[in-house]
Amino acid sequence: MALAPARTWEYDPFAPGFYDHAFDTYRLMRDQAPVYRSEKWGWYALTRFEDVRAVLTDPDTYRSFEGMDIDDTEQDQAGPGSLPNMDNPRHDEIRRIVQPWFLPRRVGAHEDAVRAVVRRLLAGVEANGRATGRADLARDLAWPLPFDVFFSLMGFPDAADQGRAQLERWMHEQKGRVAGTPHLTPAATCATARINEFFVEVLEQRRRQPQQDLVSHLVRADIDGVPFADEHITPTSEVLGLMMVLFLGGVESTAGLTATMFKLLAEHPDQRALLVADPSLVPVAVEETLRMATPLQLTARTTSREVVLHGTTIPRGARVVAVTGAANRDERAFERPDAFDLTRGRVRHLGFGEGVHGCLGAHLARLEATVALQEALPVLGDYALDGAPGFYPSSPNMYCWASLPVRLGPRAADLSTPRPTTEPVTAPAAPHAERLTAVRVVAKEPAADAVVALTLEPVGDDLPGWGPGAHVDLVLGDDVATRQYSLCGDPADPSSYRLGVLRDDAGRGSSRHVHDRLEVGDVVAVRGPRQHFALQPAASYLFVAGGIGITPLLPMVAAAEAAGADWRLVYGGRTRSSMAFLDELAAYGDRVAVRPQDEHGLLDLPALLHEPAPGTLVYCCGPEALLDAVEQHSRHWPPSTLHVERFAPRTPTAPVRDTAFEVVLRRSGLVLEVPPERSVLEVVEAAGVPTQSSCAEGTCGSCETRVLTGRPDHRDSVLDAAERERGDCLMICVSRSCDPQLVLDL
Repeated sequence: MALAPARTWEYDPFAPGFYDHAFDTYRLMRDQAPVYRSEKWGWYALTRFEDVRAVLTDPDTYRSFEGMDIDDTEQDQAGPGSLPNMDNPRHDEIRRIVQPWFLPRRVGAHEDAVRAVVRRLLAGVEANGRATGRADLARDLAWPLPFDVFFSLMGFPDAADQGRAQLERWMHEQKGRVAGTPHLTPAATCATARINEFFVEVLEQRRRQPQQDLVSHLVRADIDGVPFADEHITPTSEVLGLMMVLFLGGVESTAGLTATMFKLLAEHPDQRALLVADPSLVPVAVEETLRMATPLQLTARTTSREVVLHGTTIPRGARVVAVTGAANRDERAFERPDAFDLTRGRVRHLGFGEGVHGCLGAHLARLEATVALQEALPVLGDYALDGAPGFYPSSPNMYCWASLPVRLGPRAADLSTPRPTTEPVTAPAAPHAERLTAVRVVAKEPAADAVVALTLEPVGDDLPGWGPGAHVDLVLGDDVATRQYSLCGDPADPSSYRLGVLRDDAGRGSSRHVHDRLEVGDVVAVRGPRQHFALQPAASYLFVAGGIGITPLLPMVAAAEAAGADWRLVYGGRTRSSMAFLDELAAYGDRVAVRPQDEHGLLDLPALLHEPAPGTLVYCCGPEALLDAVEQHSRHWPPSTLHVERFAPRTPTAPVRDTAFEVVLRRSGLVLEVPPERSVLEVVEAAGVPTQSSCAEGTCGSCETRVLTGRPDHRDSVLDAAERERGDCLMICVSRSCDPQLVLDL
């Protein structure tokens, strides 16, 4: 029997110059050796799309405990706490600490800051480049962009700080590898130690003086009550390993994506012309770059059982290299896979991985690359490569550029000239962009049994203005649920906010945190304000409050009094001692009727609402039972008379449709099916479309989305009867569709 001919090629990502011909090698591997056994290094490599995806999405078979790298990174640089090198349950426990910082809605809040960084960098590119007509887009844009953005997010030194310059130098030195081997250079080992020392110093400093940044969060976080950061942080502390992977991944992957994107557009001027003509294709260019040449070319796993694939047996305990860079060009998964084509449309690729180890910072990297392209194309004009790009020496996993010399073309548009831009892929898609403001607790005082009044003052920025009935999200940290609380101070005072917080031992933990752990001097954040309960002009008002529902009504009665309106407040509660702010209300005399249940029984709503009062608006806030009762007893009043605010969801009723329906996302061009067991929000987010949400139960209003066509099935606790009747919006976290199809402005 004739022997199979020996291969005349090999897959060795350690070989100097390998990435000069990597994609040709990948094609040979997919066709001739889909399960490639490296005798030299002792691992198996997979290159076909479905095989690589199976590795990424089957963490039980393909384990991560030996590290994602095939060089000495795991043992010499990563350390405990490095998420890509961890299996469950510890992986998910640690990832939950940081995941909220990288959700699309939170990343989208950084868009203005990212855009400012890009514009500053481009100003330097233009100032230095117009005289010579040349620039280096890797050195002057792709690398400093993620340094600036990620350092701000983490709480690292800014660009002018000497420590920042040292950290940049150490980061590059840390990538040194002995050519042709998996070993680190002595300089790389030394740089790793210096970075660890730097991180320990920053962590300890934030422990002493916490700020509103990711480093402060990491050092204060706990897992099931156990502090995540050791009392004395050492090179074996998990928090240090997590810091390292966030740092390296946040910078190198984004720099690789951004530089590669500009390189591909220089090599394909026809595709760049499409972008200039249609800026809405910018996010498509980012995704096509990730498919064509993802920064993370490979990731390694260890088998927990024997696997038979394409006639080859991979034994238990074997190292398997999943070559994502090859999978993304698999002819079996993509038409014309080697073509850079912005008309390809949306396709599934593995550029940022998939499964439990999907890239944590993918949304941030996409935002940075999207904004960089939006801002740079007009400045660079019809730019072209000006010499060979210089490949960045790093681990064999990474595909990055150290230099990208280009000749600048004529400027296409001035930076100050308004021009159409696309929505960044991670920007909130809600019709409003809500502000997150850092605030300091300056007072925490008892207001009643189980009620405290918080006074908050801004840290740096001024507080946004508000009107009676507005509420804010109180953001206490990523390990504490964000909840909504009414503003109950003076809208005319821009120096502070006041909130009333009732302790709810059966709640999601935010009120317990406020009562038990929040101290004067602590810095937290508020998002908003948000207004769904505005006080409308009227000659007369009836205010009805139950328990903590008094909070949004306090500024309302003050406004009604100042306007000279006729008004009265009926305020109920379990006991007099449980009813907050009675001392303030006493100043209004008999306009306020205080009715504790243990003294007067339930509020006499039939008598209170028996006869409609012409020209009177009714405002009510309190527990769900009170709201339902007020709605029932005021049905004979004129339409739009009653206004209520809920901080707990309505009791759910059966949906109008108990079958699936379609949502058409007009701006995204997607048609998605929403099954009975999933919300519109879940389906839209799973499709990668940016959204904004907070409560996920229909009470905060942050996910409000415009309806273009179709009848919404409103299931929220925000909209009043008139707003529901208009049918021009819905809360996608809970509401559904009455019709087979709903067209949304997303």
